Amino acid sequence: MLELRQKELKLGKYPYAYVRTSVMKSLLFRKDDYHKMLKMSFSEIAKFLQDSHYKDEINKLGTEYSGADLIEFALNKNLADSFEKLLKISPPGLSLLIRKYAIRKDIDDIKTILRGKFTNTDEKLILNSITAAGALKFEFLNSLLKTESIEEILKNNRIVPFSLLEDGIKDLKEKNTLVGIENALDKYYYSHLMEFSKILPKAGELFKNFLTKEVEILNILTLLRLKKTKLDKEATKRFIIPCGLSRGLKIIKLADVDDLEEFSRVLERTEYKDVIQKGFQEYRENGSLITLETELYKYLLKESILLLHQHPLTVDVILGYMLAKDIEIRNLRIIIKGKQLGLEEEFIEKQLVF
Repeated sequence: MLELRQKELKLGKYPYAYVRTSVMKSLLFRKDDYHKMLKMSFSEIAKFLQDSHYKDEINKLGTEYSGADLIEFALNKNLADSFEKLLKISPPGLSLLIRKYAIRKDIDDIKTILRGKFTNTDEKLILNSITAAGALKFEFLNSLLKTESIEEILKNNRIVPFSLLEDGIKDLKEKNTLVGIENALDKYYYSHLMEFSKILPKAGELFKNFLTKEVEILNILTLLRLKKTKLDKEATKRFIIPCGLSRGLKIIKLADVDDLEEFSRVLERTEYKDVIQKGFQEYRENGSLITLETELYKYLLKESILLLHQHPLTVDVILGYMLAKDIEIRNLRIIIKGKQLGLEEEFIEKQLVF
């Protein structure tokens, strides 16, 4: 639970932490690196990663794992180590903010376990996707994975109060869907982070704006998926995550839109115009929302780059790095999985965010 007793979180100026983060940011892969990997075989990508900032994790885990398993575990370990390093170089006020933001990794890991249980996925494959980059450690997440029922997993999750998940569990039992549970997990995380952001000083203003946009984009994606299922308007509205009064009102109005074509026309009158036009073209052609989702994530990445560059000696550089690092891991997973499945280079590239 978030503690909001302070009137304002004291962040101060910590040039050491911000400069160290800038150095970590300089190691992140660039567009050219992804283009190189797209032309490589799986073994060549593994070698490329072993010669990069993933070297230590790959070498350390190489005695226990091999092949795709080794790369998956190395990516997860590197992400967890990167976030842990941020905490070590940050003073108390700053580390509290990092911990609150990193709870998203706990939520992601819980969702990974839930999806794996729901689809009866092999436990080994589920473990490969667990990052343990938040407050929940790998051993605890592994114990959750061994819990028999989804309801028991949620009762023991340690992050979100079980009472907030009961409607989602009801949906699971009646409609055989995880949508309600996953939405409740997201809603808890983002609503509490939005509340927490209120105690940030002026130095965190850019982050507040970014967070609002992130929630807005998540709402748009949620509404798009629900519109496709023809869920009624009132039922759809309960999935919306609060994101500030003015933007929240616009999102609620979007929930009242009757079909996806009208939804597209409304969004084309917003800052997302270019993103929407590109994504909806594919939807009209084959009914897929993948391009639209990817384009919205690309938009978010551009916003995170502002966090990294506009105020290089403020908290924004740390939060911007965390998001950019998360996206790097996502991109690498997509490339590796695509290579394993023998997918076309162009198809893989369309799903990357850079």
